[in-house]
Amino acid sequence: MQAKLMRAVYSDRQLQEQLTDFWFNHFNVFVYKDGQEIYLLGTYEREAIRPHVLGKFRDLVGATAHSPAMLDYLDNSVSADPDAFDRIKHATPKERAEWKSLPPVGGKRGLNENYGRELMELHTLGVDGGYTQQDVIAVAKCFTGWTIREPQKTADFYFDPRIHDPGEKRVLGKENSRRRHERWRTGSRFTREDARHRSPYLLPACGALCFG
Repeated sequence: MQAKLMRAVYSDRQLQEQLTDFWFNHFNVFVYKDGQEIYLLGTYEREAIRPHVLGKFRDLVGATAHSPAMLDYLDNSVSADPDAFDRIKHATPKERAEWKSLPPVGGKRGLNENYGRELMELHTLGVDGGYTQQDVIAVAKCFTGWTIREPQKTADFYFDPRIHDPGEKRVLGKENSRRRHERWRTGSRFTREDARHRSPYLLPACGALCFG
């Protein structure tokens, strides 16, 4: 955090620093959540926020969605299709061979809506954005399988098809594909679609730039 402060004070690119600070706060990650975030926060700002502040909003949303810091903070790393564990028990030899390089799947667990709700309510559409609870559930299903490899060591993003919800999802009136080879893309597709809506945070962003 000291390096972040020094860069913000002495950088010749003050527009980028202002935008980095604004979006870093907008896509908030609580540093003291579980003892893990403090080690992920520097990388989060450097790799998920900073490279995209002068680019497209949808790329910024996508980068934060893939970030281990965000996945850990909002518990998406442990979100799973509740029926996945029964499917794993009856997996075919071909499927087991495809999964051989994946980490252990862990204990049985269910769907976590934290990230789906935060994505719609705070990151993109806003609290009055016109979505329903069913949309929140569908978004959470889109992001099942987005998790972290070795969270106590390298903490890298990876997609785990074993715990992804393979069913059709309808979000804001649009369906996501259930084709097997596109399952991992359902989350990515939603971040692009959601980011296309007019963001209620454009005026606060302008205010942050104009009035610091």
